[in-house]
Amino acid sequence: MANKKRINRADELVFKAFKKAVEDGKIHICLINSRINRPASPVYNPWEMLLPVLVPVIIGLILILAVGPLFGLFFMVGLIMVSSTLVRKKQDHQLLERSKNFLLSDFENCNKLWDFGGVVLVNAENKKSGCVSPDADWKEFVIRNFSDLMVEKKEKEEQNHEEAA
Repeated sequence: MANKKRINRADELVFKAFKKAVEDGKIHICLINSRINRPASPVYNPWEMLLPVLVPVIIGLILILAVGPLFGLFFMVGLIMVSSTLVRKKQDHQLLERSKNFLLSDFENCNKLWDFGGVVLVNAENKKSGCVSPDADWKEFVIRNFSDLMVEKKEKEEQNHEEAA
């Protein structure tokens, strides 16, 4: 069994600040679907890509045999066009949610998905400030924009008590 690499305290604080910023809506996570939705990706689901095409083809083949080739082909093409436009929005939303959950689940998964590429972090308050994986450093982005979230809760309470005194 491979030993998991232990993260240092600084990385842990940065990751907690990242999670807090996403939960508070300070960071928007966007995806480059063409980069992240492919077989080697840790969040790729092949059935999500296959079923919207496979189901109309199977139904179309059944209709070709049962009703006639022209009707079956028209049905197949029409249903593929409808499913590719209507189902795509739902697939994109599911991919975004799956990616967010994977990204925020732990530090190693965050790094794994970041190194794979296709993730874009955007500062909600300053839309011009962001970083794109894998070229940019997400930790540097969090430190630069959300260093106030890196302070531990205990340290904040101590600062509040000192200010009150």
